[in-house]
Amino acid sequence: MHKKAVFEMLTEEQRHDWFTTSEQEAIRRSVPWTRRVADRKTTREGRKIGLLDFIRKNRSRLILKPNDDYGGHGVHFGAQLDEREWDNAIQAALSADYIVQDALDLHPELFPIFSETDWKLQPMFVDTNPFLFRGKVCGAMVRLSATPIVNVTSGGGETGLFILQEQRAP
Repeated sequence: MHKKAVFEMLTEEQRHDWFTTSEQEAIRRSVPWTRRVADRKTTREGRKIGLLDFIRKNRSRLILKPNDDYGGHGVHFGAQLDEREWDNAIQAALSADYIVQDALDLHPELFPIFSETDWKLQPMFVDTNPFLFRGKVCGAMVRLSATPIVNVTSGGGETGLFILQEQRAP
């Protein structure tokens, strides 16, 4: 399950009958369209497409990632590359085990960043990974980064998660 290509199985239209209607809706809301990179046909929004042609024409809305790596190694954000750099990234993806995904519209949130003598609010990208026990969320690991690649290996950090609930008088 640690391979990113598992998301292809979740986002393939021909696999929708594996999931209940509510599971399909949860997948649609939270899993970006994902395919293993190869010179092949696939589906997108109910239509057959040539995957490589689609990747080349939709650079600004796609990301290329190694299927089994960590730390942000080999991740290529199409919107941050020019056409030549994107073509080079596609060639690299074809010669290795890569996936292509829809890029998410990430927005940083303000977090207090502390130094030895002061603190300031700084925009940070957030990655929240909930812990589930017997189907119930019981906590989370939260990572922060100044860049959209949010992991500790790439210079991000971890922070605590606090859930504030208002106590109402009886």
